[in-house]
Amino acid sequence: MMNTQTDMCVGARYDELTSLVASIAGRPTGEPAATSNANAFVLAEARLLDLGRYDDWLAGFTHDGVLWVPLTPTSHPGVDQALYLDDRRRLGERAAWRTDPSAWGQQPASVCVRTVGTVEAWTDGATTVVSSAIIIDEHRAGRSQHLAGHQIHELVDHASSCRTKILLFPALASGLRNPSFLL
Repeated sequence: MMNTQTDMCVGARYDELTSLVASIAGRPTGEPAATSNANAFVLAEARLLDLGRYDDWLAGFTHDGVLWVPLTPTSHPGVDQALYLDDRRRLGERAAWRTDPSAWGQQPASVCVRTVGTVEAWTDGATTVVSSAIIIDEHRAGRSQHLAGHQIHELVDHASSCRTKILLFPALASGLRNPSFLL
């Protein structure tokens, strides 16, 4: 059984995630300087993932970093199911699995091309919040699937490290064939 203080910390982090998603719609146009820095980060991240450089991608996360892929944008991680909600340790396992030749869910491995656009960023104190559109084309075993959605990043250390990444894809609510390529 978890202790109350740990439960409160986890609950607070879950509330941060849902607040971050909810805050995007009400924000003004992105700040030019923050957007320029953030654009470089999200494009570099897409490139690392497309090239299969998962260890380099993982190195961009803070020790308390999380990746959340909710099934709907109005989800709450403490109440609703998600495709996944991974902490830094679990992200390391996911990155290692992607290159493991015995990982049957990725045999043959997916080849992905990510297109990132409509990047906007805002500086909130010591963090930079980034919203961007993303399209992922995944090709595997002679089949293709295409996902369009949005991603939200919470960057720290002058927009050089990611504390939070949230992937929002409307298609997840109706199901997806082998989502193991999503990072």
